[in-house]
Amino acid sequence: MKCIWFVLLVEVMSVVDSHQPLTNRGSIDLYLTFKNAKTMAEVPYRMCLPKAPDYVHATARPSDPSLPHKFNVTILEIKRGSFVVKIDRIEQATGWDRMLITVDWFSYIGNGMVYQNLILWFPDAADRRTINVNTTSEYCIDHGGRLVDIVDKAMYDVVYNYCRQTIVFGSDEWARVWLGSSYNTMTDTVTQSNGKPGYHGDWYPAGYPYRGSGYETYTGLLLDIKPPSYTGTDHGMFNHSPTWGADAGVTQLCSTNLM
Repeated sequence: MKCIWFVLLVEVMSVVDSHQPLTNRGSIDLYLTFKNAKTMAEVPYRMCLPKAPDYVHATARPSDPSLPHKFNVTILEIKRGSFVVKIDRIEQATGWDRMLITVDWFSYIGNGMVYQNLILWFPDAADRRTINVNTTSEYCIDHGGRLVDIVDKAMYDVVYNYCRQTIVFGSDEWARVWLGSSYNTMTDTVTQSNGKPGYHGDWYPAGYPYRGSGYETYTGLLLDIKPPSYTGTDHGMFNHSPTWGADAGVTQLCSTNLM
């Protein structure tokens, strides 16, 4: 058993070191007594993690689904073996007697960032590849994620700035990231990989998005990203053929859902 545990621990540590996100989730039932509408609790993971998670998200609900109680959960402290939360009752400002409450949690260990319900990360922020969208998608899948879809302007700014600050440009004057969304050259619309409308803005200024005769195949979407020292305007989203290799300039960003 000790040998098996050692092998598993080495495998987990290698995942963390390779920048592939290590995600875990779980649920635990806790008996809590609330003298007023809020309380604090320490929630154990009940599993061995290689380090304290970089991010924890948690929700709370009555273990008895017939009860109407609703809660907000605030993470106060993240430890290696547990996390501390503040639980606020939100449907009314009163406490209650001892009750069994279920806390559902999700944890993340890795070198990325969290935006809303997504983890964003680079498998290798210094890598440069000549790679088309299909191979890039497989690259993210192999690292436990998928290509990023940009939903709106707020998300665009987060993604672009994260890329700009994280990519190791070296002597390169630009880098590119394939997106999961696609562009319809006939209807001038952007569609996310889930079929919902995507962000249609912050286009590279040289006439993008290209559409019309001769550009029927320009359905793939990329970001052109400049280093933090760059002060010009030649950057942003642009469309190209999904089979294009992006001139050895792809440093791929991947994503995965938190829950």
